Amino acid sequence: MNDIIHPLIEKYFPDINQDQRKAIRQIDGPLLIIAGPGSGKTFVLILRALNILLLEKCQPKEMVLCTFTEKAAFELRDRMQQVAHTIGYTGDLSQLQVGTIHGLSNRNISRYRLHTGWGNGAEVLDELTQSLFLFENFDEIVGTVGENEAIFGHWTTRWKAIEGLVEFFNKITEELVDPQTLINGQDPFLRSIGQAYTRYEQKLHELNRLDFAHQQKIFLDLLTNPGIGPTIQAEARFVLVDEYQDTNYIQEQLLLRLAAPQNNICVVGDDDQSLYRFRGATVRNILEFGKNFNPCPQVWLEINYRSHKAIISAYNHFMAGCDWSNPNAPSYPFRYAKTIKADPDAEHPDYPSVFQIWGENEQDESRRLADLVSFLKKNDVIEDYNQVAILLRSVREKHSGPYIQAFKQQGIPVFAPRARTYFDNPEVRCMIACYAVLFGWYKENRGKLNGYGLNELASYVDDCFAILVKHGVANKHPLALFL
Repeated sequence: MNDIIHPLIEKYFPDINQDQRKAIRQIDGPLLIIAGPGSGKTFVLILRALNILLLEKCQPKEMVLCTFTEKAAFELRDRMQQVAHTIGYTGDLSQLQVGTIHGLSNRNISRYRLHTGWGNGAEVLDELTQSLFLFENFDEIVGTVGENEAIFGHWTTRWKAIEGLVEFFNKITEELVDPQTLINGQDPFLRSIGQAYTRYEQKLHELNRLDFAHQQKIFLDLLTNPGIGPTIQAEARFVLVDEYQDTNYIQEQLLLRLAAPQNNICVVGDDDQSLYRFRGATVRNILEFGKNFNPCPQVWLEINYRSHKAIISAYNHFMAGCDWSNPNAPSYPFRYAKTIKADPDAEHPDYPSVFQIWGENEQDESRRLADLVSFLKKNDVIEDYNQVAILLRSVREKHSGPYIQAFKQQGIPVFAPRARTYFDNPEVRCMIACYAVLFGWYKENRGKLNGYGLNELASYVDDCFAILVKHGVANKHPLALFL
């Protein structure tokens, strides 16, 4: 029954293109789908999953659908339900294993908790609480200044050390590095990192806490446990993964192990859209996926149903202008050599969809861009300003400030939550001033300001007091007595 598309899918979705058909009907064994932008990859993944279910290759509870974020997982689940309703599939889709890799890990850890070494109801630390956990247990994990010169000599303050240690600890876990190899090494700094990591793990056990990286490592350990792994694998007869280009090393190993031994694993992604390298993701996973199987069929979705043909042409021209060869592994270049195609059945009106704007300096360029957006709105080319997205090399104030200012001068609302300007908002400054008063952090009550950044913080809080006064608090509120 391999290489078949169920009649119900043929009936309700007759317009799927030939490449999409290949992806949907390829059922057994591994499959790599290279999906260009706007190619309908999630829709294809959904139809492929329903085709497997309609052909009774497995039950819903035996299928795993993974994606990168919770939002994407919810969307995948809802769209699956909608399409299933459209074609009349009556199976119980509530039993599908749909979610993120972290969610899948957490469910199995809870189920097989007695085999993990962690206690009941282990608290999972997010990025913030992981840093706070290190802060609260810093002396036990790292030691004091006199005890650990290697680490304190590398970072200037405790918080800088915590930021650095979190990155090292997560990398050690995600890359499955044996900390003992670091401890046995010659580099004093890496020896200290290995020792601190070992104490960090012990403290996690002691206090029944898990960080995201360890959550995945524990699930991988369960999969390699000969008494438990086969049971979990038997309940995952088909594994389908979206956004595979955003996975890291431990996630790759986890998914491959989960799909074994049948290897009914289909991964979908685009190496051109790898966005999460700063979180440890590696585009290598999708580029070298075929190394894990012999053979490994590939399907390329290259028709873009979203963009104007001129935009697609500019994209192809830009990508072709780069050297993607890999001198260390010629058979695995740094990019799949694909050419995106415009929808041949779509109408592409003749308008300037790709053009350049430049100015004498950043301020002039940002003003010209604001003029363009204002023109688009006034001439009904766009209905709302939120239809415009500005991509910058960085959204920090140094780079985004001139653009934000230019838009504000035109009366155009701007939403830039990561511009690092949150604490410059007058409302936030007033709240900071109020908290400083409530906690007594003002005037001589501050004590000596010898710590890293404390003088800058004091100056900032003083400015906050000035904003609070400016807003009329000085003569109208009891807090004014402390200003």
